[in-house]
Amino acid sequence: MRKRSLLATFAVAAAMVAGACGGSTGTTVTGATLLIGDYQDVDSLNPFYYSTVMSSNVIGMTSDGLLRLNEKLELEPWMATEIPTKENGGIQVPGVDGAAATVTWKLRPWKWSDGVDLTCADFQYAREWILDEKNTAVSKVGTQEIKEIVCEGSTMTVHYSELYQNLKYGPSFAPKHYFSKFTLGTTVGGNPATDTSDDMLLGAGYRTKDLPNVPTNGAFKYESRTPGVETVVVRNPYWKDPRNGGQSKLARVKYVVCGSPETCVAKFRAGELDMVTDLDGSQYAPTKDLGDEQRPFPSFTVEFLRPNHSQTICSDGAPAEADPDGVLPNRAARGGGCPASDVELRRAISAAVDRERYLEQIEGGVGFVATNMELPDFFFYEEQAVEAYDLTKAAQILADGGWTDSNNNGTVDKDVDGDGDRDEAILDFCTTLKPTRGAKLQLLAADLKTIGITAIVDQVPSGTLFGQRTDVAAGTKCNLAYGTFDVALHAFGITSVEPSGYDTYHSTQTNENGGGNDQMVNIPALDEKLAAIKTSIDVAEQDALMAEVQSLLTTNVVSIPLHYWLDIVLVSSRVSGYLQHAAWGPVWNAYELDVASN
Repeated sequence: MRKRSLLATFAVAAAMVAGACGGSTGTTVTGATLLIGDYQDVDSLNPFYYSTVMSSNVIGMTSDGLLRLNEKLELEPWMATEIPTKENGGIQVPGVDGAAATVTWKLRPWKWSDGVDLTCADFQYAREWILDEKNTAVSKVGTQEIKEIVCEGSTMTVHYSELYQNLKYGPSFAPKHYFSKFTLGTTVGGNPATDTSDDMLLGAGYRTKDLPNVPTNGAFKYESRTPGVETVVVRNPYWKDPRNGGQSKLARVKYVVCGSPETCVAKFRAGELDMVTDLDGSQYAPTKDLGDEQRPFPSFTVEFLRPNHSQTICSDGAPAEADPDGVLPNRAARGGGCPASDVELRRAISAAVDRERYLEQIEGGVGFVATNMELPDFFFYEEQAVEAYDLTKAAQILADGGWTDSNNNGTVDKDVDGDGDRDEAILDFCTTLKPTRGAKLQLLAADLKTIGITAIVDQVPSGTLFGQRTDVAAGTKCNLAYGTFDVALHAFGITSVEPSGYDTYHSTQTNENGGGNDQMVNIPALDEKLAAIKTSIDVAEQDALMAEVQSLLTTNVVSIPLHYWLDIVLVSSRVSGYLQHAAWGPVWNAYELDVASN
């Protein structure tokens, strides 16, 4: 599940935790070890490059921010001594000396986990690091708008060259003394250098061997990682809760990779795990007998189909010689174009989606049907009229849109890229190894077949689907970052309560530019509204603009929402301090958790 987050700019101490069996494993630290299970592994642990929920879980344990979003979704000062506002003079619009806005932050004394002071200089450095033209893997939104950061002791003044909607959360920061040891995009003559061991774009600084040396500013620091097995964080001796000066009650948290939700549940029942996270509605009924140890909660997560809008970059399928039966969606075999780039095909797919059936039959009736990529709890939410499930209408949409079975092979075709060749509606539907996702796509594929669309269900590891270009080889099939998919089924964990979408849907924010527009959306009217939101700090204006954005997303079938999750967390009676957070998950306050001895 890819996160739609402000973690890099608003690194609040809020995350979900995952691990495996209680007790203590003290070496140089004393206290309990919380063992939490998750079915998937991390990808990158660099807070600027990660993609998966598991990575977010771990990074959130090690990262704090200027502000904290508490369980009531209220902002609290954290690394800052107060929240800048217009009323207290912390936010000035227009800003000082010609700036569009000026925000003044008063910083608390704070240290990195290696004992080095965290200062305003780390914010200045992060701005330069993010804006480095060689840093192609990170979004520059929220940083490119900063004109200057001025440091005067514990006071940090941020001048903005243009208004930015999330300026109230403050700029990004990074450990200058650590990051500056590495390079970005090391090349020789335009080709990768022979020695790329220090290139952060290729994982340097956050590789497994590096983790114990990574400075963190949260309640925990990295101890070790065994890929595919576990990631371990240990208490940061320099961290203190700004409210009371206390440290984490836990000595360690181990995030154990189970491989499947069912395995996680079995380990929990056997007493091998203290908690299990990232379970969906399909596990509600099977774990109901656990009583109070089952903790269901409505999450800020929407599962959806993500069509690839590009006319030129999509799933290549397999070479014809490797696929003699023509089962895989080889682009040459289907005409060379990208079928999902056609809005009428996307409309037809939407009309073939049986949300109610998926929810009842596969999720056990747990969760809520979604018709929008935003959440009903948000002030800017507008109900959308998506295509209702109707296969007859879906077939008519195809016919009206010029999709016909011209060669009588059972699959409709159309010239979608204007090259004169008709492109077959053969689509590679990519998703993770989660069983519920495969089951949904199999039902959808059967319905699509009746209207002349051939859907190939392709389940791959989370690291393959969500892996960034820093971690996955070019040409890897079913990878969002490289666009090697036709339609992807996954979820957004929405961890920002602000109007959003620029980084995800604006045409300039492609993965090549460090953005999240993996599906290559390019709609001028949508770009205009998203740009206007990005530069607005007026709530009423944001509300009106977001109404138009949601309408444009729906009419252009930019994505096809399915349902909102009801997350299931298993919490042993041995665990104390558990407090659910609507946006940041079940163990966002891991420093307040503890586990009793068996």
